[in-house]
Amino acid sequence: MVNPNPMLARYIEHFGEQPTVCVRAPGRVNLIGEHVDYNSGVVMPIAIDQATYAVAGRSDESIVRIFSEFADTEVQINLDEPGPPLDGWGAYAQGVIAGLQECGIHLRGVRILLGGDLPAGAGLSSSAALEAAIALAMLHLSDATLPREEIAELCRTAERDFAGVPCGIMDPWACLMSREGQVMLLDCREDDEAAQFIRWPDGDTAVLIIDSRSPHRLSAGTYSERVSECELALKKISDCCLDENGMFVRTFRDVSMACLDRAAVHMDRALYRRARHVVSEIARVIEAAEALRAADFETFGRLMNDSHRSLSLDYGVSSPRMDELATIVRGVPGVWGARMTGGGMGGCVVALAPAAACPLVESVVRSAYDRKYGVTARVWNVQPREGAAVMPTGS
Repeated sequence: MVNPNPMLARYIEHFGEQPTVCVRAPGRVNLIGEHVDYNSGVVMPIAIDQATYAVAGRSDESIVRIFSEFADTEVQINLDEPGPPLDGWGAYAQGVIAGLQECGIHLRGVRILLGGDLPAGAGLSSSAALEAAIALAMLHLSDATLPREEIAELCRTAERDFAGVPCGIMDPWACLMSREGQVMLLDCREDDEAAQFIRWPDGDTAVLIIDSRSPHRLSAGTYSERVSECELALKKISDCCLDENGMFVRTFRDVSMACLDRAAVHMDRALYRRARHVVSEIARVIEAAEALRAADFETFGRLMNDSHRSLSLDYGVSSPRMDELATIVRGVPGVWGARMTGGGMGGCVVALAPAAACPLVESVVRSAYDRKYGVTARVWNVQPREGAAVMPTGS
């Protein structure tokens, strides 16, 4: 984890005052359940060590100044006159502040310095961590509170309305409400989100994250295209299929594979394959939860491998490079399973393996992947961590 003390000093250097609070907002890795949170599915994320930090203090002005060490830029947002939409990372900040004001929170002027060790573009939810860090800092310094479920919802709205990413609820939930030593099993049905927690088995089981150093781009078209395709596929399915109660299906949670196959005649092959991924992935998550409860890592790993194949062949969000990296990791002796995680078209591979296999995984990645692509893929051994936390600086 990052030592925030150097960030406190840089805050003083940049803003000329002492900060009073530090927020740590972790990234997340999704063990299984990709691209189903916006399809009313179930997902299994954990918070990780890597995080975004917001060091902050109050201001006498009605302005929020935020400096990002990641981008080496500052944005300013007037609380009385928000101004035109911002570009880049500033759009996320602007969306969070607008969401807090829409909740009726009287915000005070704040100065924030953002930093940390959570890389952007790796598919580890850096945007949700940024949003959560800003939201918690703003609330704390404005002497206000909101339930974390409401904070998660306004973070999702900020991402959708201000950054243009039609995302689901998984990332802010994982960032804000994860628990140490437990895996979140999150039901993403709209207006009925709820989480269960499954204890991470004691022992030497590791979650490995391998950063391909091939950045993904959620808002670059493919993600939005998949959301639209799923909406269209569900409409075609609902026109001809009934759920177990004799009602027309409303979400993918009501769709069985038999139902999907009956509706296949009404959609083209690509649309059918998108829907097949969603239906099969939801079933895999449910089976994976039972496997985790039983500490059956062989089954869990097989399901991860199946998930990657579905994401690549049916959902079309992998790439030859990500397929190759997952195959390399999967081939290391001891590894139970490996799959791409995140939005796709780059980012990270997540793997499940005995902790003793970690050095060999890194060695094989260095020789079989790094040399070919001229990069140094970052390899992290992570455990389920606690969600975002607010820490006074003592000033």
